[in-house]
Amino acid sequence: MFQLPEELKINNVATLHQTFIELLNEGKAIEIDVNQVVQADTASIQLLCALQKHLLLTQHKIQWHGKSDALNASAKALGVLTFLEIEQS
Repeated sequence: MFQLPEELKINNVATLHQTFIELLNEGKAIEIDVNQVVQADTASIQLLCALQKHLLLTQHKIQWHGKSDALNASAKALGVLTFLEIEQS
């Protein structure tokens, strides 16, 4: 399971992207723990949407663990809360 950092900001999107590529290449289920997230910007939400879109094309989806009000609020404000299926966490 991958633990998201406290701050999901544009300055760490490249690192997260690389991590997600590595997880996808390993063929493992993408399980993400969001418990520590206290801030999420648009760039990080876009990255999570791109990951979810890729997984849906392969009949999979992100498996969320924990809860982050900040992540939920950002995804809701951008209109992608349902697409990411975060509210089921």
